[in-house]
Amino acid sequence: MNGSNWQIQHQCPQCGAPVILEETDRILSCAFCRTRLLIVSPAPFHYYIPAPAAAEAVYIPYWRLRGLAYQLKPLEMTDTYIDTNRRALPLPGLPASLGVRPQAMKLKFLSRETPGVFLQPGLKAEDALPRAAAPAGSTARNVFLGEAVSLIYSPMTVKGNALCDAFRPGHVISWTDAERGRYPALTPAARTRTEFLPTLCPACGWDLQGSRDTLALTCGNCQSAWTCSGAALERTTFITIGSSGNDDPHYLPFWRLKVRFEGLVLDSLADLARLANLPRAITPEMEKRPVYFWSPAFKVNPALFMRWARQVTVFQPEPDYTENLPRQNIYPVTLTAPEALESVPLTLANIVTDKRVFFTALPRLKLHAAETLLVYQPFAASPRELIHETMKVVIDRKALGFGAFM
Repeated sequence: MNGSNWQIQHQCPQCGAPVILEETDRILSCAFCRTRLLIVSPAPFHYYIPAPAAAEAVYIPYWRLRGLAYQLKPLEMTDTYIDTNRRALPLPGLPASLGVRPQAMKLKFLSRETPGVFLQPGLKAEDALPRAAAPAGSTARNVFLGEAVSLIYSPMTVKGNALCDAFRPGHVISWTDAERGRYPALTPAARTRTEFLPTLCPACGWDLQGSRDTLALTCGNCQSAWTCSGAALERTTFITIGSSGNDDPHYLPFWRLKVRFEGLVLDSLADLARLANLPRAITPEMEKRPVYFWSPAFKVNPALFMRWARQVTVFQPEPDYTENLPRQNIYPVTLTAPEALESVPLTLANIVTDKRVFFTALPRLKLHAAETLLVYQPFAASPRELIHETMKVVIDRKALGFGAFM
């Protein structure tokens, strides 16, 4: 477990046995009844730190933000990894952050039956990001990928017209009738509902496979892949690129996107070659061939993520493929297709040669995914690295390990 991960205490919905989940878990596996359930929510997960017994508690919301953050600004792009929690309520006197408290204490899923007063967030998640939104009229654009966005509620106890931190009684803030009216509570119906779905294939009823942190489940019986859409499973189109005789290939997932642009002419491979000044002679065939944008469907550090997105997009693979799943060594999908679409302007910023023209057009640029395809690409394995079979580009195993905890 990574030190920044939070743990959630829950009970198996099937048998009631205690289960400890990591923050990144999307599969609940019960060691007692052997059930496997997919954890879903139609909105960001809501967690809370239980208040001490017999306390009249008011729970304060904090945004949990973790992921890859990029900012596109005139002629440059910056990146960082964000792992923080920030208050979601502009109530004077509140600590800006919970610090390490969520790591030191077990969390629970908030439900409609949870006792206590849970205040509505007064700030949006994007307002809590360490980087402020781009000012009006600026050509800057903020992109947040692979995000783990959730709400965590921390308890305070009511003492007259004051709120006291449930775990630090000396920390007191004002809680008058006026403040009670200014900061309303969530109704039970407004609390995000966490649901647990059977990991059974919707098409054939077979057991779905996937690691505990995966966002895509696969069925070996009917050769299908499924991703979560809100609180339901949705079939995802995929292909597997054939291995070139490797005895033990490892398969990493990538998203391949055909993108429709508004504000930029980029319909063909020839258009991409002109924008990026690629060392290729532009042929009539390239004018007809569609261009695809590629993105890792897994998390790695921000710079490495962009390097892979750029390299595969410039390479434009045209491989032999099958519509069957890989038989072994499948790395989990931990980044969604909508997030891959958000990464396209970042990839473009890395590829285009005339940065000034691109950044001038950036505020007007709109993107729409015309096609989305999940592609499993084969890598040859060495003790420390995975090597792309066609491109011969290397990714360090430690980088993948780091990404698993992002």
